[in-house]
Amino acid sequence: MRRDNRGKTAFTIFIASIAAIAFISLFAFDSILSNASTASTNVIASATVNSVCIMSISNTAIDFGLVSPTVSTATSNIVAIIDTGGNAPANVLVAGGNWIFGSNSFYVANTLWNPTSASAGVGNALALYTGLTSLVDTFIQVPAPTLSVPTTYNNIYFGVGIPGGTPAGIYTQNIVYGYNCGAGAVPIATNTVATVNVPSTCFIGVSANTINFGTINPGANVPTDKQITVQDPGGNIAANILVDGGNWISGSNNFGVANTLWDTSNDVTYIGNALKLAPGGLTDTMLQTPAPTQSNPTTSNNIYFGLGIPAGAVAGAYTQNIIIENSC
Repeated sequence: MRRDNRGKTAFTIFIASIAAIAFISLFAFDSILSNASTASTNVIASATVNSVCIMSISNTAIDFGLVSPTVSTATSNIVAIIDTGGNAPANVLVAGGNWIFGSNSFYVANTLWNPTSASAGVGNALALYTGLTSLVDTFIQVPAPTLSVPTTYNNIYFGVGIPGGTPAGIYTQNIVYGYNCGAGAVPIATNTVATVNVPSTCFIGVSANTINFGTINPGANVPTDKQITVQDPGGNIAANILVDGGNWISGSNNFGVANTLWDTSNDVTYIGNALKLAPGGLTDTMLQTPAPTQSNPTTSNNIYFGLGIPAGAVAGAYTQNIIIENSC
């Protein structure tokens, strides 16, 4: 029994020794781990962000439509200048080329720009486009984009005026843009192509809107030498001169329109072609007002009038309405 007990006792001690050794080993390993350390340091990164403008336009084509010579459109055709992703405010610069149709042209300065939409004929003329040397600072500014507002824009408005005498046709013009955000004028890659359709047209003006034949006795007449100059101020095509008229009126009294004569030349006597109210209205005199040109934008021709008073016409101050038309 003692042997057995001793044996059991010895076994118990052995187990305890093994456990103690294991505990000591684990304690030693934990001590090694707790003595470990981590090293760190900082690296400074740097970068320089340039001041830049990244510009584009909203409208690469403007059609001003049908515009007659001497007429100006409102400066209301809008182009938005856009900066997407830049970081500096930019002034908008513009220039343009002459308007071209075949061998015909008219000057770039007839294109107008405005910072706001405006009525006809109001604006600032574009400069002549010669490379990028004639870009004009409009002082229209596109605000600087920000992280919270990465796209900014501002508008510029265009109109056109057609010079008198410009031949009919569909004209085109190239409008070029630049911007200035600290490094000078730089072109935007996309330009606007503008078009305008100039129709064939004529206008009329007269040198005087009254004729005074003076005092004439019944049965008498005055020479057909009272000159009226018929003008075309700014059209672009030749026009035939047509005439018509009404009876002479003084209160309740009157006499016929045919007592007024017209002629194509200055007459020293009362001769020529009777001015009549024909069934068709206006009479073609076969006189022509020549086509105006840009170098000679107002053309003219003369027509002459005379008057005979019929016998028995009641005394009085008479008036007659004469209609003159340029027909093209």
